[in-house]
Amino acid sequence: MIMLVPVTGNPIHVSIDKKSPEEINNSRIDCYPESESIYSNFSKQACLSRNCLFDDNATSDKIQCYFRSNYGYILQGNEQELKNGKRLRLKRNKNVMSPFSESIENVLLDVEYYTNDIIRFKLYDGDNKRYEVRKKKFQN
Repeated sequence: MIMLVPVTGNPIHVSIDKKSPEEINNSRIDCYPESESIYSNFSKQACLSRNCLFDDNATSDKIQCYFRSNYGYILQGNEQELKNGKRLRLKRNKNVMSPFSESIENVLLDVEYYTNDIIRFKLYDGDNKRYEVRKKKFQN
């Protein structure tokens, strides 16, 4: 199941029963984006050490090292209405090991609507405060 959260309206749930091999290859998210760098130490072992999947049969136009399909965050509860937007609470899916040494467990996503043409997205740690640059007030 895929959940799309459009910036306007309610979340849309889409069920996908079967995917073609082409759809599966095209939906991969690169777990080793620096692999093409001349300074990269990319290898099958390096990929697997990030807790990612490695495709020995991938052609040059396909992603060879990629995240598991259930890697990421899960929406927690309902969206919270803000003065000029919405807040979503996300929790890391602990069923899949993270390739990052210090993963953020709880993420907040604020979506603020400034005008019909300007939307601000803010992703931040829901448990630990950190310094943030003060934002300027947007004027129409």
